[in-house]
Amino acid sequence: MISCFTRTIICVSIALSFSPCLLAESTDTEVEILRQQMKQIQQQNEAQNLIIQAMAKRLQQVEAAAQPRYVKAGAVEPAAAENNERPNTIKKADEPIVKDAPIARSAEALLQERHFLFNQQFSLEAGITYIHSDRRDLFLNGFLALDAIFLGNISLDKIKADTLTFNATGRYSMTDSLQFDLNVPYIYHNSTFSSVGAGFSTSSVAEEDISNGDIGDISAGIYYRLFHETADNPDTVISLRVKAPTGKDPYGIKFVEVADSGQNLTVPTELPTGNGVWATTVGISLLKSVDPAILFTSLGYTYNFEKSFDDISSDPLNISSATIDLGDQFSIGAGIAFALNERMSLSTSYAHQFTLKTRIRSQGGQWQDVNGSDASSGSRNLGVTYGIANNLSMLANVAIGVTPDAPDVSIGLRFPYSF
Repeated sequence: MISCFTRTIICVSIALSFSPCLLAESTDTEVEILRQQMKQIQQQNEAQNLIIQAMAKRLQQVEAAAQPRYVKAGAVEPAAAENNERPNTIKKADEPIVKDAPIARSAEALLQERHFLFNQQFSLEAGITYIHSDRRDLFLNGFLALDAIFLGNISLDKIKADTLTFNATGRYSMTDSLQFDLNVPYIYHNSTFSSVGAGFSTSSVAEEDISNGDIGDISAGIYYRLFHETADNPDTVISLRVKAPTGKDPYGIKFVEVADSGQNLTVPTELPTGNGVWATTVGISLLKSVDPAILFTSLGYTYNFEKSFDDISSDPLNISSATIDLGDQFSIGAGIAFALNERMSLSTSYAHQFTLKTRIRSQGGQWQDVNGSDASSGSRNLGVTYGIANNLSMLANVAIGVTPDAPDVSIGLRFPYSF
C-alpha cells in the first residue's frame, strides 16, 4: 500500500502538471474579450467623429449666413460654394473651423455701382437722375468805334435746362463671368430760354419755357469678366454696348421767334430725347481690393454710326437733307471707395469725356466740320451705397461739373433688386 505521504506527493505533482494549461486557457479568453471591447469602442468613436464633423459643417454654414463680411470681387460666392466642395471643408474633428462668409451688402452694392456684379442671376433696377445746367452767352452784333465805343446790338442769352431721366434696367448673369443687360430710359426736359436786350433795351428780357418728355435711346450691353481678382492682379471686365436711336433726334427741330422779343430770341418747338444715330461702346473696367479700400478705373470708346436725315434745318421755311457723322467719344474715370460697415459704403471718383467734332455732308457735297461741336466734359463724383435688405440696395450719386461743357450738377438714385 502507498502511504499517505506518497499519495499527497503524487496529487501535487499532477496538479502542477495541469496548471499551465488552465492558465493559458484563462488568458486567451480575457484577450478575446478585451479585443471585442476595444473594437466596440473604436466603432463608437468613429460614429461620434462623423456626427461631430456633420455638426461642425452645419455650424459653419449657420455662422457664415449670420455674420456676413466683405469678400473680394474675384472670390467664390456663397451660392456657388454651397453646390460644390468648399475649399475649407473640415476633414478632421480636431481641425479648426474656417468659414467663408457671404459678400457684405455694402460691398455688393458698391461693386454694382462702380464695377460689375455677377453673383445674381437676375435683377431689376429702377433709377432716376436729375441734371441741371445753366449757360450764359453774350452776343455782339455791331462794331467798335474809336476803339472804345460799341455800336450795334448787344444781347445776353441764358439757357437753364433741367432734365429728369427715369431708367428701368434688367440684368441677367448666365455665369460668374458673363452678364447681359437692357436699359429703357424715359426723359423729361424743361428748358428756359431768355435773352436780355430785346428791343434795344438792356432792361427788356424775353423769356420762353419749353417742356416735353418721351422715351430715350434704348441700349443693351454684354459684360465678360476677363480675369478674376487675385492677390496681384485686379478684377478685369470688358464690355460691349449698343444703343438704338429710339428717342426723338435733334435734327430737323424747327426754331420759332418768341413774341415781343424784337427778333432777339428764337426757341425750339420741342426738345430732343436721343442722339438720332446708332452707337456702340467698348470698354474695360478694372477693380482692385486694397483692404480697407477698393480702387477702380474704367476706359471707354463710343463710335457713332453715320446716318442720313431728310431734314436737318432749324428754319421753318427750309428743308435740307444731309448725312450726320456725330462726333465719337472717349471716356476715362477712376476713383476709390470704402466699405464703412456691412450695409454702407462711400466712394469718390473723377470722370472725363472727350467728344470729337461732328461732321455734316449735304447731298452731293463734301464733309464739313461743325464748329463748336467738340467738347471736354469733366465731373467730380461722390457716391453712397446702402444695403436696405438682402435683395434691395440704394445707390446715390452726386456729380459736380468742373469744365464748362459738363452739366453743373447731376443727382442720381438707383434701386437694384435681385431675385
